Amino acid sequence: MSLKIRIWMVSQGLLLLTATLIQLTFYGEIKVGPFLGMEKRDYWEIILDKEPQIPSFVLEKKLPAKFYDGRLRLTEDQIRTANLGAYKQAARQEDGLRMALLGGCIVNVLYFFAFHLLVPYFTNILTKAKKNSR
Repeated sequence: MSLKIRIWMVSQGLLLLTATLIQLTFYGEIKVGPFLGMEKRDYWEIILDKEPQIPSFVLEKKLPAKFYDGRLRLTEDQIRTANLGAYKQAARQEDGLRMALLGGCIVNVLYFFAFHLLVPYFTNILTKAKKNSR
């Protein structure tokens, strides 16, 4: 295995480790789901952006969405009145978790192309510099 491939594998591994730690940290910070009375959702439900299941007590009472859905755009007064502060934060954290995963994938793809374009470039520069110094 060439040195170039080894360097790429180590650096790619470090990028993946960093992305994994970010995902675990973001997921660990989520305490509840986006709906009133809802527990934290599974990681893959959040990543796949599956529609959360509305808790049964909300369905039984036939409440309007602004009283239980933390994903809606609400004023601070509406959030406080409905006691949705933590659920609003959970909805933002779920969005952040999805965005962080997408960002990690984009960074890895960009790094892949940058690494494979820049290594030959710098190798050529070093080869030319060695030839000129002789």
